[in-house]
Amino acid sequence: MRKPAEGKNTVIIGSGVGGLSAGILLSLLGFRVTVVEKNAEPGGLMRSYSRRGIDCPVGVHYVGALGPSEPLGKMFRVLGIDPDSLFSRMKNRAVIDRYLFDDFVFDLPEGLDAYEKNLREACRADGAALDALMKGLRGTAGVMAASPFFFEGGSPFANMDSFRPMGELLCELGASSKLRAVLAAPCQLVGVELKDCPVIIHQMVLAGYLFSSWRPKSGRDLADAFAARFSQLGGRLRLSSAVRHIRTKQGRVAGVDLEEGDSLPADSVVAAVHPKVLIGLLDPEALRESQRERIAGLEETDGVLAVQAGVDAEAHPAVDYNLYRLRAGGSGEIENGFFCQVLKGDGRNTNLLSIITGSHYRDWLPWEDTLTRRRGEAYEQKKQALAEALVAESSAVFGPLKNLQLLDVFTPLSLRDHVSCPEGSCYGVLRSSRHLLKIASLGNLPIGGLYLAGQNAMAPGVMGCILGSLGVARKMAGNERFGKELERLL
Repeated sequence: MRKPAEGKNTVIIGSGVGGLSAGILLSLLGFRVTVVEKNAEPGGLMRSYSRRGIDCPVGVHYVGALGPSEPLGKMFRVLGIDPDSLFSRMKNRAVIDRYLFDDFVFDLPEGLDAYEKNLREACRADGAALDALMKGLRGTAGVMAASPFFFEGGSPFANMDSFRPMGELLCELGASSKLRAVLAAPCQLVGVELKDCPVIIHQMVLAGYLFSSWRPKSGRDLADAFAARFSQLGGRLRLSSAVRHIRTKQGRVAGVDLEEGDSLPADSVVAAVHPKVLIGLLDPEALRESQRERIAGLEETDGVLAVQAGVDAEAHPAVDYNLYRLRAGGSGEIENGFFCQVLKGDGRNTNLLSIITGSHYRDWLPWEDTLTRRRGEAYEQKKQALAEALVAESSAVFGPLKNLQLLDVFTPLSLRDHVSCPEGSCYGVLRSSRHLLKIASLGNLPIGGLYLAGQNAMAPGVMGCILGSLGVARKMAGNERFGKELERLL
């Protein structure tokens, strides 16, 4: 592990959950922190947007383990952010996620015992495989529940078997195609196929939602709460300021240059941006060619196409669970499908139907060199046709959609422009078993004072990003001081 950071003056690039949580933690540890954000509002994928008075989510649709004694809840407590003011716990404990396959339905409930019961009832021939799988899942959940596993100086998951592909483990256990299909569904939350998804990431994601599941009341309020907490601690938030260049001197960072011409001196820089974006901010000689090639060669998770539609609130009341319409192949691999929620809308007569499906960046290459709202008629026609097809598929689930209003459609290009993810994925680089070592190596760049957070973390999502920020804070403050000053906040 590196020595603690030299100096207190820190610049963080990016104000998503990774950047702002890093800013809060470093401010708590006595660093002088400036967060620089290219957009006019902070929050990245946390921040929702409004269409016709309806709050439309972007990247945070629900989170797990936010209870007071649960992992994400403890992280929020360390950050000093009250989750109860920002999230509502999903009340239907019997169904958090409903998986609709062509030939069967599986309900993911809250609680490990209830989940195991549903699995054994759905997959009666998989008793031996389920014995092993549930033992592993309970073990990971136990580590996550320990108080607090995220303060560990090393990885609490030292068993290398945890990083093997889940698909490989299921083959070894002789799992049925039905069990594989059910277990493939949580992979949609990290953008990695079951055959490549590391066992530990699969278990952590699944265990998180089995602890408890929560929906944000408003993505705008969520983003603003992180920004307000950072400012309350004395942090400086600089908006509408894109970073052009990270300056280095004698192998150490010296500051950042902004597009508008200003320069900010810094003893340390935390890049809470996509690793491929980071390459473009550094001088060519700052990294060895092999390091640049390794980063440039990182694979991306697929992008998404999202449809936000208004529907009649009386005919289509809000549903207190998430729905996945999935189609699985003969071996249980998910071939296609979509995720959707019906949420409270404008409080009067319209609710929000939010639908998300996978979308390849290559399908949008004709408009790769265009900007949002300037892509032309052909692009809008393609978006409209795909949105109508997705709405028609959801109608097969919900029945005819009364008073349907298409509010918005966003594509991988929309996300690319918004959060500077090169191929427009909400999940960033592909965290497959094949790539974990490459991703882990990002934490060892040979530039003093340069740290990585956000999409550079080992795990995606809110919990993964905050885990990454905790790791940055530990490196910068040193193990002893980090544990002493932050653990007391629990």
